[in-house]
Amino acid sequence: MMPPNKLPLSSTPLSSPDSYATATESPRKPSDGTVTDINNPTANGVDVADKSYSKASQLPPELKQHCQIYLEENLYLITLNLLNSLLPSSRLGANDPCYCPPPSQLSLLGTAVVHPKFTTRPREEGWSEVSAESLVYLRNLLSCLGPINGRFKDAFRFVSTSRNGTPDSYSEDDRDYGDDEDTGEGTYAQMRRRHHQDGLWRRGQDFFHVVGWAFNCSVLYPSRWRYWRHWLKFMMDLLEQDLVERHRLDVENDQPDCPMLRDSILAGYIAQRSGRSTGGLKSIMEAIFADGSVAASSRFQEIWQKEHKEAPKDTAKKRKRETVNIEKGNFGGWLDDESVYSSQTSEPPTPQKRRTISGGLGDPDFQALEPAYVESISLRQRLFSLLSYLCHYLPRPPLDLSELYQRYETTVKSLPLPIFTAFVNNRTSVLKLESQISTLQGIILLLMPSSAISPAKVDRTWQDADGITTEIMERCFLPYPANTIAVEDNAKVSVLLENLLQILWCEGGGGLSKGLRPAIEKGIAAREAKVKRKKTSARGRINTEDPDVEARLVLEMSGERLLALLELIEIEGSENNAAGVDAMDEDEDEGDIDATFMTAADMMEKDEEEDERLYCLCRRKESGDMIACDNRDCSYEWFHWKCVGLKSKPRGKWVCPECVRPKRGKRK
Repeated sequence: MMPPNKLPLSSTPLSSPDSYATATESPRKPSDGTVTDINNPTANGVDVADKSYSKASQLPPELKQHCQIYLEENLYLITLNLLNSLLPSSRLGANDPCYCPPPSQLSLLGTAVVHPKFTTRPREEGWSEVSAESLVYLRNLLSCLGPINGRFKDAFRFVSTSRNGTPDSYSEDDRDYGDDEDTGEGTYAQMRRRHHQDGLWRRGQDFFHVVGWAFNCSVLYPSRWRYWRHWLKFMMDLLEQDLVERHRLDVENDQPDCPMLRDSILAGYIAQRSGRSTGGLKSIMEAIFADGSVAASSRFQEIWQKEHKEAPKDTAKKRKRETVNIEKGNFGGWLDDESVYSSQTSEPPTPQKRRTISGGLGDPDFQALEPAYVESISLRQRLFSLLSYLCHYLPRPPLDLSELYQRYETTVKSLPLPIFTAFVNNRTSVLKLESQISTLQGIILLLMPSSAISPAKVDRTWQDADGITTEIMERCFLPYPANTIAVEDNAKVSVLLENLLQILWCEGGGGLSKGLRPAIEKGIAAREAKVKRKKTSARGRINTEDPDVEARLVLEMSGERLLALLELIEIEGSENNAAGVDAMDEDEDEGDIDATFMTAADMMEKDEEEDERLYCLCRRKESGDMIACDNRDCSYEWFHWKCVGLKSKPRGKWVCPECVRPKRGKRK
């Protein structure tokens, strides 16, 4: 962080070098001055302050005024130095107060994380550090005070704009951004309003509009995505902590109607998107899957005018500051940003990519699988997960939970194959296991043919359990191709089955059964046969350039992985069965072999009396690969591979040559 003396302190008559010294000398402890506690939140008359975090205390009036002046003069680093000095060096107790800036100042810091003048177009030396420093402070404050005590809901509240979107409009939504003594008149009040008019929380319209634009940047504008992704990560952390803490408080205070959870930050954001209506859910889902296409770019436009443009390299030198005269309306160039006066109806910006994405999510030419887009998948899944959490625990949710999942599954199903594969990958998914199983099954049901058996007929509790069983996999999913002859759809079915089988096996619910191999082999053959029926061109010849070459490769490789996974399941199943049989047999001697394969060292440690037993045909003890005969009456403990002609581990049971040799006096 830059030292305070690198930024001028005498920008306007409202501040002076003495003011910063006075601010730092303001009382920092309750014993040094009067500390005003922020009123605790209540629900139905019950104090529901979050006791798991420190108690929030208002800044002393003098400190509050200094911070406000510094922020509105773009002296953010000085403000952050001051605010950071007020944070405790270690975690305080629930009754220990911690200073918290007012929501109006937190909102400015939230804007600074992504504003172009502090990120891609810094106009002054040190401004490029403001974004990171603001984010660090907000995270530290959230960790200390929590989302409720820190009043983040008031700070990060999106306000409605007038139809013309001009900065001169000043509605009652801005009342929280001014002090009580501010009458709304005078140049200082005008400067304050202009700063908040240019803030993210006013220009962004609503949370999901900002989310949609941020995800568009992950495809179109990597330089902007660099900052938006950090903002999104912080917002996801904030929303998650807010939901979890509010739900916990509702449970602790025995509030079945969940008033705290209903008053959460995310619930407020959803309410701005027409609440329970279908249109609101549709626009929310469009924001989650914004992909930089023409439709998405038109739907979710930039927050600030020409936001995507970077500062020219030849103008990176420090800009000479103009004279400041607030009484004459000259703010020294601080408020000359075009975005202050721009309208949200401006033309969409030109992408930084060479290729213009003309299609949508289902466009086969969609080329969005870039590192930035892959990085955004976890954030998209997190937002969906938070919506699911809220709708699951609220008695009367703002969105229908089943419809939320249906729209999510339908949208994922229509994604291009590379993006689809990344979305359904169970190893990288941030969704909880129950949500993963539910969404994977929901998507595969959309692709199953009408002849497929419904899981509800196999297991009546399936619909409410959000689980998967081997029987459902064998009878309802594994043997079937997709409901179309499209190669991509059949590849998607195979990828989905692959992920479901991995979950089933890894979570311990996928035991070996006789019908597993036939079901997998039947399904692979059915999908291969289905795609061969794809119609040829009008002349009856297959097109020279196969547009499905990548999908065919995915289908083939996925089938191979299914067979490989089956091999692993069978090996594990046979070993478990062998171990179970040996454990149940209590009549065996103490030195009986517990596994088919073992080393000589394992055998010597198992029994000290092994010298009296027979070992191999060569009668020699030496290390190496050895195998035991599956005939319990065999007189040999084990054999060397090379002595019995083995080069690899045999499949199934193995009987030694001595036991296979016919006995005299008996018919074979």
